[in-house]
Amino acid sequence: MQNSNILKMKHDLADNILPTDSSCLEIRLEKGDLIYPSWSLDTFFNSDELQSLCSYKPKGLWNQTISFEARNGKLTGANSKELESLLGRISRLLTDKIQILLPRYSGAIRLDRVILNNVEAATSGGKNLAKDDLLHLDTLKGVMPGEMRVIKLSCNINAANTRVWEKGPSLATLLADGRARNELNLQGKPGLYQSKSNNDITAMLEKIGNRLRESEVIQKKIPRKVVVFPAQSFWLAMTDVCLHSTLRGSNVLELMFFVQEQALCSGDLSAPSLLHSFFSSAFKHAAA
Repeated sequence: MQNSNILKMKHDLADNILPTDSSCLEIRLEKGDLIYPSWSLDTFFNSDELQSLCSYKPKGLWNQTISFEARNGKLTGANSKELESLLGRISRLLTDKIQILLPRYSGAIRLDRVILNNVEAATSGGKNLAKDDLLHLDTLKGVMPGEMRVIKLSCNINAANTRVWEKGPSLATLLADGRARNELNLQGKPGLYQSKSNNDITAMLEKIGNRLRESEVIQKKIPRKVVVFPAQSFWLAMTDVCLHSTLRGSNVLELMFFVQEQALCSGDLSAPSLLHSFFSSAFKHAAA
């Protein structure tokens, strides 16, 4: 891969990556960009807490992550009051930081869960379609009315090693690519995704998510960049429209947020809106 395709974020550039007008950040997220907050990890954790976080292993043979649900404080994948308390505290602190960083979403953004993953991504295995080393979107559904967009705030809590993603195009750009359009149209059978209700939209997003993972054309031929995240750095993206995969790295915290529709800069950039427009056009073409 050519060096021009590699985007590497360094701590000494972090402040320059954020525009001086923070109101720009929300629209950049909605378009599928990555954002790099210049927060320092040691303002949230001391060294003992970080070491403890990185040492936890999920219980059970098939579990690779530990999850903390913000709504009820329930911990899944581990049985530790200490970890439950720590993830509860960090969820509150980082929710406050997100509200300040993204003022347009203040009061309309909700933390759904915190995920702790200490497994090395390059050797994590798992079923092919579920593996995060395939380009994918996060097709989660909010539980509250009007929750339209998914923001993933990630933190590489490893003290020494980088985490490596591949970042593909935004969903809007992908849908404008002729090769991807043919793949998602399933050779002229767009009716598979047809939606008439909110439940159908959720099912459509899940089917699209599976199709992205299954498609050899999308996985091998769609342009992407390698993104290297330094040890103890933060980044966030609207991963319902930001195509991404994880190639390498262990010890990551991921906080999954939902944003309500009325707070968005543009509802037309949401995955349901983009896909509705795309498949409405496909239906008309198929019927012609």
